[in-house]
Amino acid sequence: MASDASDPAGSSESLLLAIARDLGFKRPPLTLPKECLTEFVLPKGRATCGLVWMHGLGDDEEGWADMLEDNFRVPAACGSCKFVLPRAPRQPSSCNGGDVTTSWFDIADLPISRKSSAPYGCSLEEALSSCGRVHAAIDKLIAEGIPSERIMVGGFSQGGSMAMLSTLTYPKRLGGILVFSGICFFGDLLNKLAQAPHCKELQVFWGHGTRDEVLAADLQDEGVEALQAAGIKVTAKMPYLQS
Repeated sequence: MASDASDPAGSSESLLLAIARDLGFKRPPLTLPKECLTEFVLPKGRATCGLVWMHGLGDDEEGWADMLEDNFRVPAACGSCKFVLPRAPRQPSSCNGGDVTTSWFDIADLPISRKSSAPYGCSLEEALSSCGRVHAAIDKLIAEGIPSERIMVGGFSQGGSMAMLSTLTYPKRLGGILVFSGICFFGDLLNKLAQAPHCKELQVFWGHGTRDEVLAADLQDEGVEALQAAGIKVTAKMPYLQS
């Protein structure tokens, strides 16, 4: 099952397959077709760092691409940054009455708060399969000459969850994780993943909106606690205000 992006060793796919097999899952890692991503460089020039960014449930990457191109300012010390925004697969969404929409993984019901029972009705099998698409985006950046430790992975809401899971399951050291209003629903797997050598110095930034009525703000507290208990350094900001 080769990814559409370059992965000479096939190691990211092999790791995902091993994790899935241990958990009794059968879904293969997704690939990254060319029509399922948007990419650009800011400022124009040869990219020396990268950001892979994931959208949320029912969304796509185009709005985020416009917002990042218009508003994101890459620090001068970083040089030019290559942005790769993959699109989630279209699949039935239980929390939307079974309608088919863009979804990184199925969620049984929304809204979710800390009072809900982990794993909050989230499908780890589908999330691990979707990690294949995120890994392919990371592989693409590496194939273009960007060192893995200069690649950040981030996302909003469901995409923030994918940023955490896909980074922890990637076999190379990455630059860090950005989570905006996400959910860490894979606590039973987290401690095992965090013990991998490439995760030892991993850092996470987690911001969460106080007005988030879909993934409640108290999920940030629970997620940060779980990450820190696993030995991961986290910077948490509350609030960033949502309109």
